[in-house]
Amino acid sequence: MASSTTKLDSAIKFGAGRYRQESGLLDHIGEEIRRFGRRVLVVAGPRAWDAVKDKFTASMNESGIDFQLEVFGGWCSFEAAKELADKAHAYGAQEIVGIGGGKIMDLAKAVGEVAKLGTVNVPTSASTCAPFTCMSVMYTPEGGKKLSWRFDHEIDACLMDMDVIANCPIRYNAAGIVDAMAKRIEMLNGQPALKEEDTPIDIFSAYSIACYTYSVLEQNALKAIEDNRQHKATKTLYDVAFMNVPVTGVIANTTKSFKQSELAHVIYDGVRTIFTKEAADAIHGEIVGVGLFCQLYFNGQEDKEAELREFMRSMDMPLTLSDLGIEPTEENMDKLEEYIANSRHFTSTDPADRKRLHDAVHEMA
Repeated sequence: MASSTTKLDSAIKFGAGRYRQESGLLDHIGEEIRRFGRRVLVVAGPRAWDAVKDKFTASMNESGIDFQLEVFGGWCSFEAAKELADKAHAYGAQEIVGIGGGKIMDLAKAVGEVAKLGTVNVPTSASTCAPFTCMSVMYTPEGGKKLSWRFDHEIDACLMDMDVIANCPIRYNAAGIVDAMAKRIEMLNGQPALKEEDTPIDIFSAYSIACYTYSVLEQNALKAIEDNRQHKATKTLYDVAFMNVPVTGVIANTTKSFKQSELAHVIYDGVRTIFTKEAADAIHGEIVGVGLFCQLYFNGQEDKEAELREFMRSMDMPLTLSDLGIEPTEENMDKLEEYIANSRHFTSTDPADRKRLHDAVHEMA
């Protein structure tokens, strides 16, 4: 099973076979899922299930779909995927349905891959592009980052009810905004600009979309968060959720989940691997956001840090490693620096670049 994670499929998969994003979608969720099967295994996060269970169950019953519910509160691991795939087979499931945040979205895709079934994802926040992407981030059962599992196919559908998104805690949607904006910053990775003539066209296309995404979110994020705070499913919140999930998912899928995530995301991986317990309560986009201060410095864009810090502060996001639960001691900073230096994201042998990386890591203190 794990061996397939190392094989890169050269085909670009742009996203989900079907995508719907609208208010009241839960009332029609059954007719959407029925396209793929009449007997499904539902993998849901505890809070996510509480948020959707009444409307979801009513729509499934009305559409004549039988489902077995598995409420799961752990990490997306190969062990969990195998256990749930076995349950899907024992139940005779024809499709996997994921309901929740990023870890559950990734887990549902992994379960589908192990069970050789399709996946429909129903995100309950716009906190990540995971509902839409053709890969799963895999962890140990304890929560340490293990690897990224890239699939050779798209998922069947991604279905997002804006009433659910409007009632999601702002923390999750804010994290999704910063995670989406990160793509423009990370794709530069060590340089202040990207030139079309020096860049493969698929990567430059993804970067161009990332620049557009950044612009839209920069203009609309704060109003969307205020609408979210008031539980209003406005056009602004819709637009931001669309940027966070399918558009950012297209960026990731176009790069085959390689070039859109650099230092800020490898810092996320390092935090999950080295400081698993200390940062257990931090969510994906929050860790990536702190990592962006390192990325900006490494890009030679130090002048952009204060603006990003104020932007994140306005959404009540963590701004330092301490805010994530990690003491910024020299020992801890050295651990993160070594993790980055030994990753595929840092390939230079120039001592000056290593010094720049060292200084960049300390921007997160």
